[in-house]
Amino acid sequence: MRDKINEILKLIKAKKFKEAQIKCDDIKNHFDKNVDFLHIYGFVFFNLNNYEKAIDQWEKAIKIDPKFVDGLNNLGNALSKIKKFDEAINYLNKALELKPNFFETYYTLGEIFFEKGMYEQSLVNLNKALDLKPGNLPTIKNKLKLLSKMNMKEEYLNFLEKVIPFHPKETDLYYKKAQVLSELGMNYQSLNTYKTILMIDPEFPYVLGNVVNDKLKNCSWDGLERDLDDLKNKINEEKEIADPLLISTLFDSTELLNKATKIWNKQYDVNDSQFKPLSFEINSKINIGYFSADFRDHPIGHLIAEMLENHDKSKYEIYGFYLGNKHKENDRFYLRIKKTFTKFYDVSNLSDKEILSLSKKLKIHIAIDLMAHTGGHESRFGIFLNKLAPIQINFLGYPGTSGSNKIDYIIADKIVIPEKNKKFFSEKIIYLPNSYQPSEKNRTLSEKIITKQNLNLPVEDFIFCCFNTNKKILPNTVKLWSEILNQIPKSVMWLISSNDYAEKNLKKEFENRNIDSKRIIFCNKVPISEHLARIKYADLFLDTFPYNAHTSCSDSIWAGLPILTLEGDSFQSRVASSLLKTTGLNELIAKNEKEYVDKAIYIAKNKEYLNELKNKLIASKDSNPLFDNKSFTHNIENAYSIVFEKYINKKDPEDVYL
Repeated sequence: MRDKINEILKLIKAKKFKEAQIKCDDIKNHFDKNVDFLHIYGFVFFNLNNYEKAIDQWEKAIKIDPKFVDGLNNLGNALSKIKKFDEAINYLNKALELKPNFFETYYTLGEIFFEKGMYEQSLVNLNKALDLKPGNLPTIKNKLKLLSKMNMKEEYLNFLEKVIPFHPKETDLYYKKAQVLSELGMNYQSLNTYKTILMIDPEFPYVLGNVVNDKLKNCSWDGLERDLDDLKNKINEEKEIADPLLISTLFDSTELLNKATKIWNKQYDVNDSQFKPLSFEINSKINIGYFSADFRDHPIGHLIAEMLENHDKSKYEIYGFYLGNKHKENDRFYLRIKKTFTKFYDVSNLSDKEILSLSKKLKIHIAIDLMAHTGGHESRFGIFLNKLAPIQINFLGYPGTSGSNKIDYIIADKIVIPEKNKKFFSEKIIYLPNSYQPSEKNRTLSEKIITKQNLNLPVEDFIFCCFNTNKKILPNTVKLWSEILNQIPKSVMWLISSNDYAEKNLKKEFENRNIDSKRIIFCNKVPISEHLARIKYADLFLDTFPYNAHTSCSDSIWAGLPILTLEGDSFQSRVASSLLKTTGLNELIAKNEKEYVDKAIYIAKNKEYLNELKNKLIASKDSNPLFDNKSFTHNIENAYSIVFEKYINKKDPEDVYL
């Protein structure tokens, strides 16, 4: 019989658990009182994910020997797998009474308390496990997951610095380090960390994209042209190389973005089962679910708030699902948006599976994804790929296709998605009559006293500006701006400062093009009310390309600041055109680089024409369809009703023209 036990142990060592089970079944009647055999038998079932039978074996072993500490630990572990957490904790504590320095028990308790949402207790137990085995990689990863959930970024980074020496070739740890450095705004350090990963593993997925992303954040363009070629080639080879948002920032190509998006979507675990039809009574309300991490003081929050307030609650039940963890209870946009919904759910701590379950429980008919691929690896796009609702719509947050047929529609207009580009969109198009972008009419201006002097702006010079994030500024854009500045000697360029590296590098780039760096003036990000109040001191907003101003464009139009844009081919390069055409200012749309430069110079040299443009913007505010949020909401609701009627009549999605 001992030989048979040895055979079983060999099979276990070879991870042949099904064969091991068969051998155990053959001899179980001879060893049903043997603690060691019961321990092995339970171990086999556990590794076959048959937790109930594993529990049976270990319970038998403990009845025979109540001080069988390994059995107590394993029993606790198995019970945790079937969510019997309190029973599990009881057995694990008994194991610790017998063996106070039991690493495995502390590890399991750390996992259990994490699942229960008892994060402090989880941290205590994981720390005890690490005291016993400081370099244990699974424990390290569990603690990192916990610190991330607790939003303890500084502690997260410090912990990584401590444990990486245990695993100097573990690229995943460097990747996590780079991510948190980036989140903390330490883009130079994150860039160097990504480079370390490439030295260890040149094929590590998405790292080159992250390197380029950090270069853009720092406006550090050394080797950028080579990087762009690499990105384009790798995408055409279907390699996991960059997130779609980065590609949209770099390339004016709807086709390339479509390819990058399809590659990106492969990372998600997708269930291909069809959505089970929801029952609907004729006189019932349509349930609309909005999903976003940006229901807060954020550009999306600024754009969407009034539209949500204008929804007809007699026809629609409006549900909000908050995916982020960056709000503060005193955030006025968060509090305002929260009140607009029939019901509001903070689902940031829920798993994808739990969010899916909640949406189906609430019978959400139409799910609106306000993020798509804007969240990088932190995006919850996987929940949409697994069908939250029978109708799913891509709207506002991401300027491009989702790349998945699980998303039925995208809300757009005829400018951002011209007919010739429809073939690059996986969704059917809902064409709104004006711009696809909602924008709030009634805004608050700061009462703070703002002058050119305290903004460090010259009193007499012409003030060009761009209030887009530094990441959108590319070398060619600086080249065009420099051509303009050289033709208008008494002028300055007023920019937002993202970080010290970006500011320093941009000044250097302008100097390389014969522009005195003193003519490049930076300002800090401020609350939106203050930003809208200071805009009046600028004369002309020079847009970036290919990724246009989006919210900052509608902000400028509202404030009476003309914005000159260069229209491209892709969605992201046509947003400003959409907003300007809706406003009736087609003359501020350039079709090529020469026209962009010439228009900027002409405006700067013709004060009367500039004043005409400003007066036109100010005079049109009340009649501008861009700020007619009631009509916009009515059009959106009309679109929702149309696509829902198609669904209940069992018709396939098709383009909608309003």
